[in-house]
Amino acid sequence: LYVNAALLGLAELPGRVIAYLLMDRIGRKKTFILSMILACICMFISIWDNATNKKIMYCFGKIMTGVLWAVIYLYSSEMYPTKIRNLGSGMGSAAARVAAFLAPFVGALIEVNTSLPYIIVGALALVCCGVFWFLPETAGKDLPQTIEEFENLFHEPEKKYKPEGGNEMAKI
Repeated sequence: LYVNAALLGLAELPGRVIAYLLMDRIGRKKTFILSMILACICMFISIWDNATNKKIMYCFGKIMTGVLWAVIYLYSSEMYPTKIRNLGSGMGSAAARVAAFLAPFVGALIEVNTSLPYIIVGALALVCCGVFWFLPETAGKDLPQTIEEFENLFHEPEKKYKPEGGNEMAKI
């Protein structure tokens, strides 16, 4: 029991490294959407009732979870203006807690249909991608200090993100 928990915790570590590398190269928004789509694919592949297939997809999904958590924590802190940054991050954290509360109920739907939890979680992942698509890229931009600067993030034309000077860690 404890070995499984430790291994699953370790599975998120490569996700954090992947997140760091991708966020620096392609930006936060594309990293989030790409990772969420890959996690969604894992959920839909897991529908087929093959134990080995589900274990592989679960481990790959855990890696994507590591990527997603790294991106969302950084993105949410960069997105909100200084005056409401704590409130915005707190609301995001509260939403995550509500989802964690509801997760066992979704999992219990496996008794109704073995594919249903996978379909629900995969569909919600696609909805998240759709919503995230309309949010602005924050990589390479100054943090908004006022509500007006925050609103301007949504009205700026989307520029292709190019990191300045490349990967800073690679230079060390």
